[in-house]
Amino acid sequence: MYELRKSLRRRLILALAALLLAVAIPSPSYAAGYFNGAYISVFGTRDYHGYVPTSYRPGVAMPLLVALHGCTENDVGFELLSGWARIAEERGFIVVFPDQNNFANPAGCWNWFLGSNRHRGMGEPALIAGITNKVRSQYSVDAKRIYVTGVSAGGVMANIMAIAYPDVYAATSILAGCEYDCDILQQQSGAAAGNKAIAEMGSRRRAVPAIIFQGTADLVVPPATADRIAAQWATIDGIDAVADQVEYGQVPGGRSYTRTTYRDAAGQSLIEQYMIDGAGHAYPGGCACSLYGDTSGPDASNLTWDFFLAHPKP
Repeated sequence: MYELRKSLRRRLILALAALLLAVAIPSPSYAAGYFNGAYISVFGTRDYHGYVPTSYRPGVAMPLLVALHGCTENDVGFELLSGWARIAEERGFIVVFPDQNNFANPAGCWNWFLGSNRHRGMGEPALIAGITNKVRSQYSVDAKRIYVTGVSAGGVMANIMAIAYPDVYAATSILAGCEYDCDILQQQSGAAAGNKAIAEMGSRRRAVPAIIFQGTADLVVPPATADRIAAQWATIDGIDAVADQVEYGQVPGGRSYTRTTYRDAAGQSLIEQYMIDGAGHAYPGGCACSLYGDTSGPDASNLTWDFFLAHPKP
């Protein structure tokens, strides 16, 4: 009965979201609009929904974004919070939102803290990768432009997905997340996490670009975690963890922030880190319609997409 009520609630919210989006866009082309489904494997079942923009044409490859929600959220709530479906329509890419099963975690968290969920071909990473591949099989997707993003528990999983499947995801965006094999006691160095990630990558290891967002007043994720994530990726990417550029920004009428960039020997930006002054455990630039939206922060979704566009998979 609980799952039936949940399914009906999701369908109602999806229908409302589709109606609101339809008001703002022209008549859709073939296959454009919302889609939903379920992915089933030996590791369980996960629902998902997504959006295909009106600019989509079958046979013409388009980027794909996999967007992972945080705790106490679901796929529909994260769409509203992040604005990813609207941005997909505006900027021309497909987005899919996997939904955690509340029987797997009553709080709706991705179970990143279980060892089985930190490896390729196992547990929740296998389910998320399965959803990714299912969408790829149903639409024309650019294999070099598949990306993964997430916030909070979803941010931890986005980090894990880019490590476990570097051959699938071109780059990752981590909002209020944690380093690989997350150490909540903060005793693990970023380099140590990076070395564990390298072991997980194995022969698939490559330099994976990453963009990181973190609030300096986050009471859930210690702000220093962002530095460990950056150091983890620097270790994986084979560059030093010394910033090549530090810039200070200000959202008009909103928060100030520090943007730190780490480059490779050729001068290519591989890691960008946004530390947002006074921000708590929230989505920067997120919708005020959500408890987790911080409208005064920089626009994390559009900044993420700008970063992703600059980093296709080699």
